[in-house]
Amino acid sequence: MTTILFSYKDHTLPRGGGAVHGFHVVEQLKRLGHRLITAEPNTDSRLERRPRTLEALPALLSEAGAVYLRSDGRPFDLAMLALNRARYRLPVVIEINAMAEEQLAYGDGPLRRVHVALLREQYRLMARGSSVVVCVSELLAEHVRATYGLGHDRVLVVPNGGTPAAAPPEPRSDGVFRVVWAGGARWPWQALDTVLEATELLVREVPNAEVVLYTDARERALPGLPGLRVEAPVPHSELKSRLEQADVALCLYRPIPGSPAGFYNSPLKLFDYMAAGLAVVASRLGQITEVIEDGTSGILVDDDAPAIARELAALARDTERRRALGAAALRRIRDRYSWDHTGDGLARALSLAAGV
Repeated sequence: MTTILFSYKDHTLPRGGGAVHGFHVVEQLKRLGHRLITAEPNTDSRLERRPRTLEALPALLSEAGAVYLRSDGRPFDLAMLALNRARYRLPVVIEINAMAEEQLAYGDGPLRRVHVALLREQYRLMARGSSVVVCVSELLAEHVRATYGLGHDRVLVVPNGGTPAAAPPEPRSDGVFRVVWAGGARWPWQALDTVLEATELLVREVPNAEVVLYTDARERALPGLPGLRVEAPVPHSELKSRLEQADVALCLYRPIPGSPAGFYNSPLKLFDYMAAGLAVVASRLGQITEVIEDGTSGILVDDDAPAIARELAALARDTERRRALGAAALRRIRDRYSWDHTGDGLARALSLAAGV
C-alpha cells in the first residue's frame, strides 16, 4: 500500500461530466489498496482530509509516498510540484485530459489567445514536474509528447471506462422506438444540431420513434419537433435506469474547433451506453473508432444527419440486430473497457513513476 497525495478538484459522487472520471479514479486507487490523502476542500470519506495551505505542504509531502494530480494549472498544485522537485522527489503521476487550445473553441480574440498561451505554459510546467503523464487517448498523448517534450514512455494512454450491466436491457412492450442522447448544449463539439436534424428525419420515417435528450439546454430554446422529448440532466447514478428504457443511444461529436489534435476525447457517454448493453450509433472520430468495432459492437457514422436517420430507421425495424449490437457492446466493455481496466492502467503508471 502506498499513501498517495491526491490533488483532483472533482472526485466526489458525480452528477456527470469530468467528475465521473475523478470519482472512478479514486475508486480504482482504493481497489488497488492505496491510502489517499488530499487537501481538496470538497472530498468524501474515501480520502483523508488535510489542510490546504502552503504552510501545510511540507507535512503533506512528508506523509505521502507518491503524488497523483490532474493538470488544471492551479497555483497550489504548481507550488506542490516545485517543492516536491526541490526537496522530496516523490514519484508524480499527472493526468492531462485536456489541452489549452480547447479554449479557442469559444472565441479567437487576442485576450483569449493570451489566456491560452498562459495555460499552455502552466501545463508545460506541470508536465515537466511529473514522473509519468496519463492521457485518456492516444491523440492527446501524441500532442502532450510533442508539445511538452516528453519521451514516449513517460506518457501512457489510460482510457475512460464503464461499469458493465449484468445483461442488456429487457425488451419493452410500449411500442415506442426510443433513442437517447445526453450532452451539454454549450459545447460546440457535441453536435446537438445534427441530433435535432436527424430526429426530424427519423420521426418522418418511423412515426413511433421518440428521441430523448438529457441536456442543459432549455426546452424552449429547442425546436418543438414531433417525437422530441427534452429532459434535464440526471445524476450519473440515475443514468443506468434511464438507459434501460432505451433502444439505441447516440454518441455524436465533431472535431473540436482550434484543437491541434482533432477529436482527442475519451467520451464517458460512449462507455456508459455500451456498458448498459445498448446499440450505439457514434461518430467516426478519434478513440471512438478504436472502442467500437463498426457493425459489430456499434455503428460508426459521419456528421451527416440523413445518414444517421437512415441508420436509426433501419435499427427501428430490426430488433434482433439492435440486441446483437448491444450484447457485443456490453462484451466489449467487460473484456477491455471497464473501470477496472482503467484502474489497471493507473497501476502501470504508478509502477512506472516509482521507477523513474
